[in-house]
Amino acid sequence: MDLVCPAGNYQSLVKAVDNGANAVYIGLKNETNARFFGGLNFSEAQLKKAINYAHSRQCKVYCAINTYPRQEKWQRWTDSVDQAIAVGIDALIVADIGVMDYIRSKSADFPIHLSVQASATNLESLNFYHQNFAIKRAVLPRVLSLAQVAKLAKTAPVEIEVFGFGSLCIMAEGRCYLSSYMTGESPNTMGVCSPASHVQWQDKGSVLESRLNGLLIDRFKENENAGYPTLCKGRFDVNDRVEHALEEPTSLNTMDILPQL
Repeated sequence: MDLVCPAGNYQSLVKAVDNGANAVYIGLKNETNARFFGGLNFSEAQLKKAINYAHSRQCKVYCAINTYPRQEKWQRWTDSVDQAIAVGIDALIVADIGVMDYIRSKSADFPIHLSVQASATNLESLNFYHQNFAIKRAVLPRVLSLAQVAKLAKTAPVEIEVFGFGSLCIMAEGRCYLSSYMTGESPNTMGVCSPASHVQWQDKGSVLESRLNGLLIDRFKENENAGYPTLCKGRFDVNDRVEHALEEPTSLNTMDILPQL
């Protein structure tokens, strides 16, 4: 079993490598990756530095180019592929079949990992990607049960990767369009479900309100921790009761079931 860790910047990459990660995955500073948040991700120069550090310690580096290109910006995705391969990335994490086809037009055997954003949840889907694009690995969505993961791990024609930690969400990866109803943008295309340009904070004296594109998402009392305004994790007023859609916001933690994985 390999341990694959996310790295949003060079410092976190160093920490992951030094603490035993077999591989780290990163994104470029554009909307080609599904974690396009301000202050995160790598420029070309930073990526070269990161790869050199990781490789010097026998750690691999994967680059996520796992959002879905819009036609008018197609070249941004192909340029990102070329850039990542040129600096020595070990594999590309991809969701869009057009991007996969572009990679295969450049190389018949460069390692492609199917992103969680592709939302492949069954053997037939994995067979399709393996037969048509020769993927090496598939990252499974977090909507699957442990039994379903185990069955796929036994029958899949490729390596299987699952998340051990992460923020739970009411949406399935790769199928999230909820935020686009409020902002016109979604993680599938822009790499973030609540783009910073649409986020607003308003101090109302005794409470702090968070809004997304002008719409109230959450209201926090004084000294209450204020979360980032994400539609599916906001508080909802239903039948005169204020509830979280996911109860209290929580995180996926598989430490208890790690031996079974």
